[in-house]
Amino acid sequence: MGNKAEYQIASFVNEGILEIVVKGKLITSAIEELENKVVDIIKAKGAKKVLVDSRAINATNSIIENYIAVRRPIPTGLKVNVAFVGGPENMDNAFFLEVTALNAGLPLKCFTDMDVAREWLKSMS
Repeated sequence: MGNKAEYQIASFVNEGILEIVVKGKLITSAIEELENKVVDIIKAKGAKKVLVDSRAINATNSIIENYIAVRRPIPTGLKVNVAFVGGPENMDNAFFLEVTALNAGLPLKCFTDMDVAREWLKSMS
């Protein structure tokens, strides 16, 4: 694989929730590109509730890189609730990401369980 991003994105709507699945290898220089693709999918679907499943992604982002990623300006008019699902090994920075995203105006909550993430999104108005 080398030092190159090799990821795939799939999306579908499940019970009114846009689910975006990201798989493969993600490197720091490709994070913004991936975020832009995710935003494009959200806009195209007109989603208000988004579940991002990153359990099958291999990424080595530092806490600083995660901070920069969630502090990027949210596109105008994009008002969504986001449930981020990752493996337990990726949850070390979950609280930090949630607070940083909320301070940036993006309601985001991290989970390790898809069903719990869906229930949280369903509870959001």
